[in-house]
Amino acid sequence: MNIDRRRIIAPEGITPIYPKTSSQQSKDDNDIKKMFIKTGLINNANGSSYMEIDNNIIEVSVFGPRPIRGSFIDQASVSVECKFLPHISQPNEGIFNENDGKKHGLTNIEQKISSYVETAILPSILLKKYPKSTIDLHITIIENNTSLLNLIGWIINCSSIALVDAGIEIKDIITSGQVNLKTVDGNESVIVDPNDNDNSLEVLVSYMNLKNDEIVGLWIEGSNDLDNEVLNGLITKCNEMSRKIRSNINAYLLSQQ
Repeated sequence: MNIDRRRIIAPEGITPIYPKTSSQQSKDDNDIKKMFIKTGLINNANGSSYMEIDNNIIEVSVFGPRPIRGSFIDQASVSVECKFLPHISQPNEGIFNENDGKKHGLTNIEQKISSYVETAILPSILLKKYPKSTIDLHITIIENNTSLLNLIGWIINCSSIALVDAGIEIKDIITSGQVNLKTVDGNESVIVDPNDNDNSLEVLVSYMNLKNDEIVGLWIEGSNDLDNEVLNGLITKCNEMSRKIRSNINAYLLSQQ
């Protein structure tokens, strides 16, 4: 029996979820990565989720809804904080982060991730259900071996599962798709759920699929001049990936009931 000893072993009892692809062979340009999902690992959180995708490991903890003392807001406030473990390299850190070697609070990359996640998940949460309250998401990147946009897409998926585990009332589960448009010798090819950006155009789109595929987040890197027809095609590919992930998340959640 051949064993890949480079693989990071998931915690005991973790449930494997496999994308619905036509083949279990190595990933091609239209496949999405295999994933592991586990909820409820953080005992002192109201909800949590752990996700392993290829050589990437993400953990999200949800705290709340918790009352805000002295506040009379008529709906919940939401905060998101993303942190990489100290020894983990951050994607594009040579571009976005300061090079002084010091980390005071969040780095620029951590701030960008936190901001995107908060923007994408807010439309799904029924904030009016939780007046005078706060809902806090703490995201920890335990291992990272992919591009920034691909990582953010999987963080969104993991965060949505954590919200469900916390019992937060939501309109829909937010899922994301991410693709690269690669051009070689004038020929363009689309890579779904890529492992790296390879200096190509990257597109990340987050959806509420049950709400008529409503887009709640969009991030494009690598080009300021993109044809509308090409962009629409890339968004369609992102939607297909998002729906595959949503299907597998649904299967996992149903298996936990």
